[in-house]
Amino acid sequence: MAQKVKFSPYQIPLIEGAKQWCVALLCLALLCLVKIGYEYHSYTNLPFDTPQEIKAQVLLQYKKIKPDKPNKPYTVMKLESSGHIFYITSKENLKDLQGRFVRVYGKVDKRCGFVEYFRSCFFIAFSISLMPKREFSAPLKQYFASQHQSQIQASLFGALFFADSLAKQWREVANKLGLAHIIAISGFHLGVLSAFLFGLFVLPYRFLQNRYFSYRNELYDLGGVILLFMCGYLVLLDFTPSFLRALVMGILGFLLLFWGLEIVNFKLLGLVGAICVALFPSAAFNIGFILSMAGVFYIFLFVKYCPKLPSVWNFVWYWVAFNVVIFFSITPLVHYFFPYFSPYQLVSIPVSLAFVVAFPLMIVLHIFGLGGVCDKWLDMVVDLQIPSIDYYLSVPFTLCYVALSFGSIFSRKIYFAMLAFALIFWVYLLARFVSAT
Repeated sequence: MAQKVKFSPYQIPLIEGAKQWCVALLCLALLCLVKIGYEYHSYTNLPFDTPQEIKAQVLLQYKKIKPDKPNKPYTVMKLESSGHIFYITSKENLKDLQGRFVRVYGKVDKRCGFVEYFRSCFFIAFSISLMPKREFSAPLKQYFASQHQSQIQASLFGALFFADSLAKQWREVANKLGLAHIIAISGFHLGVLSAFLFGLFVLPYRFLQNRYFSYRNELYDLGGVILLFMCGYLVLLDFTPSFLRALVMGILGFLLLFWGLEIVNFKLLGLVGAICVALFPSAAFNIGFILSMAGVFYIFLFVKYCPKLPSVWNFVWYWVAFNVVIFFSITPLVHYFFPYFSPYQLVSIPVSLAFVVAFPLMIVLHIFGLGGVCDKWLDMVVDLQIPSIDYYLSVPFTLCYVALSFGSIFSRKIYFAMLAFALIFWVYLLARFVSAT
């Protein structure tokens, strides 16, 4: 007989009391100091004065032109070496090396401070040589890319499936339509793939469970198997930081569920963020990580103050309301980091809903060699001229919104005041857009 209870009915906090919290935070602080010390040691060994050779992978390559030298384009390359980002330039007419491994002889710009080292630094390159080494995922990437007539469309699916760099045309579309969180590999993709795999495995599992192991727990068994698949996908992605952090959070959440501990807990969310920063100090300077943590925070707020209602239709409306509310909740913080605004960004709401089905479907189509079926429509999207304006939210208003956000943990009224702030801000941006266009 299959189990009736899939998880513990009890919600026990992982850490209780000031003493336990002090011990946990002290351990994380020590771990963070060790990691920072190691990174500082690596930083001091960088070739600031004496040129040295570094080995790196080319993440992005593009041409740039100086306004005063329109006839002399140069190449910019974004490199990753030992988990850190370096930019180099070359006046040579280089072939496309994106995704390849190179040796670069040169030195680091002296303006690169320790904090900048966590973000990115400029590397003065004297020579560049191509290495024979290739990514082990290169054949699969080539197989997927060969299904598209345009390199632009191939780059879209390379970004979606392998966290590769996105073509400039698609970056502009993603920014103006608010689709960056959908295209960039993150916890959203982890959740969609996990749900897809669960739906794929659940019926065969139940068939076998009813006959051979009725005492087993469906949620725990399939959850463990799915996490193993996600670990394999992480290797395929070459340990992309955003997906790695999401997977760490996913594994921790699964363990809490397995142990019958409380999951939707703001203190725990802060602890998970602290663990990520302790393990990966560069996350503290990563905009994607900050916004992803903020996204989970606003999800927790929505779940706390907008409980689910029974019946299928109520679930559908709940799911739609969830996406709408999270869209408006995150908008003010997004505009602290990024300026792009267009009312057409509302399209990201239905796209987010459709992506839950479209993402695994496109993976299946690419596996069977049918990945190019949507290229005609995607060509139309990438050719769109989307009007937009630029606007950064000022520091005082950002701090005010952050204060309202944290205050929402303790009060429903403050939560709705925060939502009113976000909605008024969006209407204000819309008014500026209308007056500008």
